[in-house]
Amino acid sequence: MPVPWLAVGRLVLANLDTIIGVVKPAFTRRKVEALPSQTDLLNQQIAELQAAASSNADQVKQLASQVKEVVAALEQAAADAAAQRATTRRLSIVALAVATVALLAVIGLAVASAAG
Repeated sequence: MPVPWLAVGRLVLANLDTIIGVVKPAFTRRKVEALPSQTDLLNQQIAELQAAASSNADQVKQLASQVKEVVAALEQAAADAAAQRATTRRLSIVALAVATVALLAVIGLAVASAAG
């Protein structure tokens, strides 16, 4: 039984490059009708924003790789749990069969001793 959020995680990881491309914006300079000092200030602010956006994009990339590792670990844990569940189910069926045979044996002995 697959867990739905694992499918969502796989979808996100499959489209990670597209997400990173959208997250990393490309700032453009607007024409500013002002004094040259204001233009210099705006250019400096734009450069700072671009550096911040680039830094944020790198951090998002790192977080995405960590999420990818977590999703892989969760997938492995889900597979291990499914295998354990299957083993437990088989053991339960064997225990039920042994209990049924024992019950039939006790009933058979009770009938034999009552008849004899």
